[in-house]
Amino acid sequence: MEVKIEEVQMEAVPNQFWGAVKIFTEKPHVINRRICGTVNLWIGVCEEDFNREELTKSLIETIESNCCDTQNSDQNVKISDCSDIQISLIQKKLEDYCFKSLSLCDNFKSKDDHDVLEIKESDTGSESQHDNISACQETKWSIPWEYLAKASSNSVAVIRKILPKQVDKFAAAAEVILLDGGRKRASYMTETKSAQPSITPKVNYSISLSATEICISYFKEDKQEGEASVLWLKKNVLPKVVKWATEVSEDGHVEDRGSLRLIDVAEYNEVYQRLKVKYGKPLVKMWPEVTDPLKFVYEDISIAAYLILLWKQERQKKGLSSLQTFVDLGCGNGLLVYILSGEGHKGLGIDLKKRKIWDLFPSHVNLKIDAIEPSDKNLFPDYDWLIGNHSDELTPWIPVMAAKSGCNTRFFVIPCCAHDFSQKYRRRHAGRSQYSDYLEYVQEVGAVCGFEVKQDKLRIPSTKRICIVGEERINESEYSNISERIDSFIKERTNIIQQSPDGTNEKGNSVVGEGNSVSNSMWTDNFKARESVQPVRNCTQLKRSIREDIISAIAGVLLEKKHLVEVDVGDDVSVTWDRGGSIALGDLARRLDRHLLAAMKKECGGLQTLLKNYRYIFNISNGEVSLQVPEPAWKKTASNFMKTKLCWFHENHGSGCPLPADVCMFAHGEEDMRCKGNS
Repeated sequence: MEVKIEEVQMEAVPNQFWGAVKIFTEKPHVINRRICGTVNLWIGVCEEDFNREELTKSLIETIESNCCDTQNSDQNVKISDCSDIQISLIQKKLEDYCFKSLSLCDNFKSKDDHDVLEIKESDTGSESQHDNISACQETKWSIPWEYLAKASSNSVAVIRKILPKQVDKFAAAAEVILLDGGRKRASYMTETKSAQPSITPKVNYSISLSATEICISYFKEDKQEGEASVLWLKKNVLPKVVKWATEVSEDGHVEDRGSLRLIDVAEYNEVYQRLKVKYGKPLVKMWPEVTDPLKFVYEDISIAAYLILLWKQERQKKGLSSLQTFVDLGCGNGLLVYILSGEGHKGLGIDLKKRKIWDLFPSHVNLKIDAIEPSDKNLFPDYDWLIGNHSDELTPWIPVMAAKSGCNTRFFVIPCCAHDFSQKYRRRHAGRSQYSDYLEYVQEVGAVCGFEVKQDKLRIPSTKRICIVGEERINESEYSNISERIDSFIKERTNIIQQSPDGTNEKGNSVVGEGNSVSNSMWTDNFKARESVQPVRNCTQLKRSIREDIISAIAGVLLEKKHLVEVDVGDDVSVTWDRGGSIALGDLARRLDRHLLAAMKKECGGLQTLLKNYRYIFNISNGEVSLQVPEPAWKKTASNFMKTKLCWFHENHGSGCPLPADVCMFAHGEEDMRCKGNS
């Protein structure tokens, strides 16, 4: 019996509903963070009406009975591992209700489609948790969403495997999806009675569309412990589906913005987990830099896993036996070079500045300090791939370097800060974001350089996670003409950039190959590499007098309004203290002297950075700035702390610090400096 959980009133056409269901079905990891991805194992289509209640009941019984049988026979085996026997039983149930395998339908069949159940025993001997997934993925089973739109009676059934992010905690789960076109209902069924930790909800559920609402319901069963899952579906799944339905156009078109489209998601998860165990914790433990190791270590592990699989596919496609070599231009901390080298790919990392962690890497990790300029001396014909990971001013030059290095050199870049050939990139299309416009430009550069350019989205903890891959040459026979075409393109772009307001070009602009090449074989005169020592731009280098003036000015604005608060000073005693008012960040900026703002702008670009540097004085919440309320030391630190800073409130606030000196974290005068705090 299905029980309604929640409904949301809205009007949507069926195409919009199916578009929202498509997003949820194909990208479950957007909502469920335990999931890495999915693999479709079998798809069936049906043009006839069927008894839905009877079919779903039969499917659930098949899934749950197989679960019980497996657990009774071997306590060490998890039904979530999704055996071929289980798939066969579920498939037979669907076929009994007139569902026909997609591989047998001429309208959908492609040369790559095979029935997954026909895979030979010899191909399934891997002991990996995700065994047989790669073979399944090669069949390219894709849900025919357009089939649901063709006729209201059409339905689709999917058997798939859901892959966990953390393979040490969760096993893969088998799931059956029933997309009922006539009833405009999508049902999701998996085993729910296993005692094993699950990456899917502990209830089977449906999402449906009526004339006035989108509803989510669940299949109520005896001895079911699914209250938490029901609440999760209500709070997380339904709101997202409704939101997506409002965003999908009435023709149901959903733009494919998925991640990891160029590689096998299941294989990626396996490789990533293996690299995470091998390199993750050891690197975090020995991290000598001031940056956050949790971000940089696992981001580079993700990129390395992606490249390893991309290169594996390339070897299989081209029949290569040796592992690809690479050069990481602007390698930074060198982690990517270290990981790829550790996996057998010989490579070189080049950067302007040596990092502390370089000294901790083994001797086979080849890292070099050097300035990389676009010139004939920076060609790498002996390497297969050029890599640019957030390489900034080098990004547009990397496809050029790859093209000029030889017809067998490819490139991989992750664009971040937008740079053109000789200065910062200027957006060409006003109606688009700078980032999306720049991505299109880098792809254009790659195409000019003769590459067949592809784009993908990585799964890394960064807002700039689109990668651009130049793997294939469009026409290798034209390689001899590419260099001239590239020079012409660079000259055109540089002329556009350097065009002055009166319509004339600035002096000093040249490109090699155009009659006035320079002696050092630079491809342009105007490229400027970054300095090896970057200036600190976070307001910490502001003159002390300017910092004090800014802080006093901000406090003065806040204390124009009176706001009395009770401050706990210990021993159940509190005192009244004037915290002052609050003000929006933008309004505060307009109240400050423009010369002070200019000084901050030069250092960090804004007021917010300075306020965060002085968070013990100021509080920022929801865009509003106010004074902090001093807290006693026992609430924040151990009893034996040493005072190393003067208390700003004691020195500058009209009412002083509300806390006594013996409980304040900061020194009330020089004589209190470095005294132990009160216990």
